[in-house]
Amino acid sequence: MRPKILVSRKISDLAEEKIQKEFEVTLNPKDEPIPESDLIKIVNDYDGMISTGFDKITENFFNNLNGKLKIIAQVGVGYDNISIKSAKEKKIKVTNTPNVLNEAVAETTILLILAASRRIGEAYSLVKTDNWKNQKPDLTKFMIGNSVTGKTLGIIGMGRIGRMAAKSAKAFGMKIVYHNRNKLSDYQEDGAKYFSDIKSMLPECDFVSIHTPATSETKHILNASTINLLPKHAVVINTSRGSTINDDDLIDALENKKIYAAGLDVFNNEPNLDKRYLKLDNCFVLPHIGSATHETRLAMSMMAVDNIYCFFNKKPLISEVV
Repeated sequence: MRPKILVSRKISDLAEEKIQKEFEVTLNPKDEPIPESDLIKIVNDYDGMISTGFDKITENFFNNLNGKLKIIAQVGVGYDNISIKSAKEKKIKVTNTPNVLNEAVAETTILLILAASRRIGEAYSLVKTDNWKNQKPDLTKFMIGNSVTGKTLGIIGMGRIGRMAAKSAKAFGMKIVYHNRNKLSDYQEDGAKYFSDIKSMLPECDFVSIHTPATSETKHILNASTINLLPKHAVVINTSRGSTINDDDLIDALENKKIYAAGLDVFNNEPNLDKRYLKLDNCFVLPHIGSATHETRLAMSMMAVDNIYCFFNKKPLISEVV
């Protein structure tokens, strides 16, 4: 009898076709979110599950399992929506999809750097609302932003995505400094300057970009005390996780011009972000689309399917979390 697999949300067509060849699969073609209470009832009929970051797989979820579920393959590099501690206690494997989204997220990082520094949100709104014609032509004031060429980009978390973002930023002539748990090899640094102490790095940053996972160590890594170390012309970029930023402190810094701008793709409590961000002209926001390219989402979907295949065929998992 083939293992039964639940796919909680719509994944790429090719990945759905592939998994159906090997397993008894229940898809979610309408792509409607399954509430946690319903998901708990449904999943007890399945041996494996493909999840996304939209699913709330909490301690309560695991405490209500009947022992049939053996693996959760998450489509996404992040897995803070899953109680890893509970999964480990229940001996349920959890996998994710790292590396295949490095380039896409790095591209989004550069997009946010350019958009926030060049006031693209404001400029686009002027054209979209047909208010451009009402603006006074002014060579020194109209939509004047800051250049990125020759500026210093500070990277918090120099993993694969951080290094890819650094490589892209260097094409604009940016200088790279970074803070990481450990110093990288000379090859991986590729000329970047290492700071073991984040507070020593931030005063040197014209831009600072976060590329860390959501952990207790990285929660609110940017807060009032660290943000206040940035120059007033600095721009904050986040494509990692919303929990790395204290919203109150960043919003205060933006409102009171303690820093120049921010470009954010991730938020606390998404999609219910703090509405104050939407009122700020100096904050360019996106709806968590860092990995949203056809190529990347296909690769992520395929990796999740491959992890399921490997598990039930007793092969090494491609990207095991626990």
